[in-house]
Amino acid sequence: MPLPSRHSMGLILVVIADLLWSTVFVPSQIALRYIDPYSLVFMRFLIATALIVIVAVPFSSRLSIGKELKKWWTWCFGFIYALGFLFQYIGQDMTNASDTTLLTNLAPILIPFLAFLLLKERLIAFHLLAIAVSFAGLYFLAGFNPYASTISILGYLLLLLTSFSYALFTVLSKRRELETLGSFLAIIVAVTVILAPVAIVFGGFGTSSIALPMEVWVLIFYLSIPCTLIAVILYLKGLAAISASEAAFLFLIQPAVGLALSFTILGEMFSSYQLLGVALIIIGLLIGMMANRRRSRETLTKQPEPLEQDLRRKQD
Repeated sequence: MPLPSRHSMGLILVVIADLLWSTVFVPSQIALRYIDPYSLVFMRFLIATALIVIVAVPFSSRLSIGKELKKWWTWCFGFIYALGFLFQYIGQDMTNASDTTLLTNLAPILIPFLAFLLLKERLIAFHLLAIAVSFAGLYFLAGFNPYASTISILGYLLLLLTSFSYALFTVLSKRRELETLGSFLAIIVAVTVILAPVAIVFGGFGTSSIALPMEVWVLIFYLSIPCTLIAVILYLKGLAAISASEAAFLFLIQPAVGLALSFTILGEMFSSYQLLGVALIIIGLLIGMMANRRRSRETLTKQPEPLEQDLRRKQD
């Protein structure tokens, strides 16, 4: 039986990572019944950091985590990432797993606009269409809901800020080319340090957290190790073998599986106008990913061939 190609293996690894990330919303929603969002997000990263410290010591020279932690931009990225996760957990505590699944996965639509503003990358018409369709869906999901409370609307805004934070993280990481495992592991450590005072001051982190039921600890460990450490490692490994546009299309796994799990396990339902909003957001994501793929193709076709590049260098 022939072994899968490097490209096929890359696709498999990215799919597994996306599947793991798509499952975070249900265990988070269950854990939030027992613990405040500040402590939950901190404990997720604390356990991940503890494992990084244990595992990284034998490979310290190879991963260079200590060296990465001395760079100022590691802490800047850690701050942006920490804000995104804080907004996500506080927003989910005010809404539910289904809304969190949708509204925290809008980063692929927001990335082209931030890239246009910060990196001067070109926008195409499909990007504008994607954002228009998605925000129309957001209106039907949240703003058009006559039963939405003030707390729920605030939660929707925080979840939208989560997508903005993740999009900003992605765009800025392009400038610094954060593609190594050591860089991302260092950022996870930085996020933990940044979240620690927040959990102590605003949350109930302390002896009450230790006294949690065993099933809640199982959920927290699941969020920390498979959904944080393992998913990041698999995604980076797989991304090295496939194109960014392929990874973008696979990103749709997260909202699809997340919504299915929220419905099956938690029994969360949408009204008719909210279902319209869900459909529009997913269509917007599809349009946005098609736009990214189309722009990637145009960029590749505009790049000169290697022979042509050599001739130009000689002429210069």
